[in-house]
Amino acid sequence: MKQAALSQFDILWLPLTGLIIFVACFSIYTYFTYKKSNKAFYDEAASIPLKED
Repeated sequence: MKQAALSQFDILWLPLTGLIIFVACFSIYTYFTYKKSNKAFYDEAASIPLKED
């Protein structure tokens, strides 16, 4: 049944749009994660488990 449904699926733009949105979001998140101005934030967040109250 699944194969029959997918064989009739002729809307190519839908999965392509999803892929483009995913790649764009992944690229933006990766860029902001590795930006130099965020280094202090991530260094502080990395040391949280080592801090004693």
